[in-house]
Amino acid sequence: MKYAIAAGHSLTAEAAVEILKAGGNAVDAAIAAFLVSWVAEPCMTGGGGGAFACLYTPTGQSFLFDFFCQTPLKKRPVEEVEFFPVEVHFTDFTEIFHVGKGSSAVPGNVAGVFALHEHFGSLPMKELVQPAIEHAKNGVVVNEFQRLDLELLRNILELDERAKEIFFAKGELVKVGETTHLPRLADFLDCLSREGRDLFYKGEIAQKIAADYQASNGGYLTLADFENYEVIVRKPLTFNYKGNTILTNSLPSIGGSLIVLGLAHLGKLPVPTRHLSEQHFKQLLAVLGKFDRQSRHVEDLFSALKDLFNFPANNQNGASQKRGSTTHFNILDQWGNAVALTSSLGEGCGYFVESADIHLNNMLGESALLPNGFHSWQINVRLSSMMAPTMVLDEEKQLKAVMGSGGASRIPSAILQVLHYLLDYNLPVKEAVNAPRVHVEHGIFNVEKGFQKPPSFPSIGNTMKEWSSKSLFFGGVHAIVRENDSLTTAGDERRDGVVRVGG
Repeated sequence: MKYAIAAGHSLTAEAAVEILKAGGNAVDAAIAAFLVSWVAEPCMTGGGGGAFACLYTPTGQSFLFDFFCQTPLKKRPVEEVEFFPVEVHFTDFTEIFHVGKGSSAVPGNVAGVFALHEHFGSLPMKELVQPAIEHAKNGVVVNEFQRLDLELLRNILELDERAKEIFFAKGELVKVGETTHLPRLADFLDCLSREGRDLFYKGEIAQKIAADYQASNGGYLTLADFENYEVIVRKPLTFNYKGNTILTNSLPSIGGSLIVLGLAHLGKLPVPTRHLSEQHFKQLLAVLGKFDRQSRHVEDLFSALKDLFNFPANNQNGASQKRGSTTHFNILDQWGNAVALTSSLGEGCGYFVESADIHLNNMLGESALLPNGFHSWQINVRLSSMMAPTMVLDEEKQLKAVMGSGGASRIPSAILQVLHYLLDYNLPVKEAVNAPRVHVEHGIFNVEKGFQKPPSFPSIGNTMKEWSSKSLFFGGVHAIVRENDSLTTAGDERRDGVVRVGG
């Protein structure tokens, strides 16, 4: 059987290929790819962020690894922490994000690497870190999508002197075709492969962060927060859709629950004869309008799942949606093991661990994660997320599809629409991934071109914003579809997705 990879950067995908060719399994390849993404996709992910990984084995076992960010063990007076707004200028609008040391939760990505390796890794960690070390030392050429991300986050990156050394040359942001280097990250990864996760959670890194964050005008993180962090392994949220079994991120994260609720609504409706037709357009807006009105509180989501589908109590794994910088990749190996991993930094808080070139997250500055307002978070709980690595099993319970997306609050609607195109219209995966999308948020219907819309849109209600071209706003779904021994892949055009198939 062949292997397949769908990812957000060519170097991320090639790291996975290298490990698979060396005899590693999908988890080994995922670890190597994940570490390379810290170098090649530094606005999206890194050692200072959090992630989720959905795993499936050829024996039919499935697991959801939660190594997302955790809230601190203690609070301190708000006036003592560094926490402030920063404008991010998109093409068509400006958005306010909150950053500073007071916006950081406890990062989980380093712990996640070691948890994955402990449970399913087969190659030595020393070998798995090598691709990332080489790219961090030798440099990565900036492509157009990464340059766009750097430009979006310019106001945050300019807050830190080390970030300016990495991403700015003589005061100018690096351009497409220029090279960025992360030599201190290379050294850190080399030490990490030898010393293990304690280097980050109990050693020099944690001690440095704790000292800086406990200083005046600092943040909440302490050494105890790092020592207390644990990866959670749970069963994925499962749902039957027209004979297919959906495996996705479970509560307390909310993205998977929204996907399941959306599929339940779609399953009650007749499938319009033609996708992208006026009838199909209205139907998608109606279903996604329910997304927009659905409460994001975990208790309300659990209640909605239970009421609609006789949802079993053992599917609840619960703690608070976000719009940030997120990346995703999928790997299916030659033995049938599959990994779907989605990771995020938020936008980053503007603080770099100088000795390791690691940018800390700003998850406590994400307003959608905190429906009761900033600083309302509860101590020592796992933050929720829209991230939803997702898999599909066919009627024989064999792996059929692996997918996920970046895109923050748009992640559930993006994945839902790709599933809809694959399962209801049997579209080829490339067509399903790159088909026009809609997204409803705050009562605004965001629509990509390509749908046949009603002559009088206001008759549907609300406000429509039609985007002039496909946009990263609508997520970036990377996907692998398996039929018998045939593998097809798709990397989302909206985020320069790349694919590799071999074996």
